[in-house]
Amino acid sequence: MLKSWKFWAGILLLGGLIWLVEDAYGWQAVLASWQSIPPLSLALALGLMLISYLLRAVRFYDFFNSNCQGHFSRLLRVTVLHNFFNNMLPMRSGETAFPLLMKQHFGVPYRHSGPALLWLRLLDLYALLLLAAFSLQDRFPVPESLRYPVMALLAIAPLAVLPLQNAVNRFLANHPKGWANKAAELMHALPKSPWPFVRALFWTLINWALKVAVYAWLLSELLSQFQPVPFTQSWMGATTGELSSVLPIHGVAGAGTYEAGILAGLLPWGIDSKQALGAAVNLHLFVLGTTLLLTALITLLTQRHRHARVSAD
Repeated sequence: MLKSWKFWAGILLLGGLIWLVEDAYGWQAVLASWQSIPPLSLALALGLMLISYLLRAVRFYDFFNSNCQGHFSRLLRVTVLHNFFNNMLPMRSGETAFPLLMKQHFGVPYRHSGPALLWLRLLDLYALLLLAAFSLQDRFPVPESLRYPVMALLAIAPLAVLPLQNAVNRFLANHPKGWANKAAELMHALPKSPWPFVRALFWTLINWALKVAVYAWLLSELLSQFQPVPFTQSWMGATTGELSSVLPIHGVAGAGTYEAGILAGLLPWGIDSKQALGAAVNLHLFVLGTTLLLTALITLLTQRHRHARVSAD
């Protein structure tokens, strides 16, 4: 790992962020900002993040139901461990934990879990872009009466991929060659009918909407110490911050890249860059804190599944 450029790039981003925050804002001032948020509000935010973890596990449980039916708590453990490694390791290297854990706990082959995870990540990316569009809908050159119908159409737009996906499957089935069989195996776990596709899209949208809403509220509260910030603006900052966590470029624990994503969503609204940086750092600390706390809690509660394994059907 020490020889990996990803590791050293992540360390460089982390070091750069620590220096930048101290130089521009001061770490003492950053941490003092939390005094303005009531403990009960933070507890509510933490509870909503726990619900988000459960929703992520529900999505995987629904998607891989044939492999893990009746073992939700075990899949919940897989989900939180995958999320932990994904948040903490640089350059998306934590994504490799999911196929490994699915193989260990449920016997799912890498050739099935890997493409399925990529498919779900593309759905995540689309959901975040849709949420960003939602916050900017009043700027679209579309009559006000048509905005919500247009947003509804955008929400179900990924379903247009299903006929193309099924056409590719039929083509591969009609060409039973070595390469075609391998390609068909890679597409084995993907939805083949509208209903599983709709369910995956639903769980994705509702989870991201919840996460972004919590993060946007926290950003708004942290920034309101200096100036009132409309919720739509903090929503945009939270959305672009999360977009940075989906894209391939990712520092150690998201350090640097996550803050840059938030700033990209806040600065176009004229928010002071130093205040935006302080709020971004504090939101990132909340994300990492909830990751550590909820991962520890859920892994402790599911300890009995540590060495368990279910054979794939």
